[in-house]
Amino acid sequence: MQRAHRHDELTAMIEWPRPLSPQALKIIKNVLLGVLVVTALVQIIPFQVLGGLVNHLFTILLLLSWAGPARRFLRRRAAERNGDANEGRNEEREGPAAPEEK
Repeated sequence: MQRAHRHDELTAMIEWPRPLSPQALKIIKNVLLGVLVVTALVQIIPFQVLGGLVNHLFTILLLLSWAGPARRFLRRRAAERNGDANEGRNEEREGPAAPEEK
């Protein structure tokens, strides 16, 4: 019986921890979700493959960033070439004529 009495004293000294705030619980939930997503990605696609995919993605983005200026440059060159051969037609394509004054 003395053992049970000691055990009761020990449980009386233990205090329950205070609950976490809703903001802290939300942060912990988001961190665990991120860890779950990263773990799933690594299990499905190894790191070496992910590194190669990122490298290819960067290369594609770099090429696409060059595509716009290259297209404008080539259009300008084509317009210059057509302008030498067909000066009259290019003047009509440049835009609407200025309104005539009365």
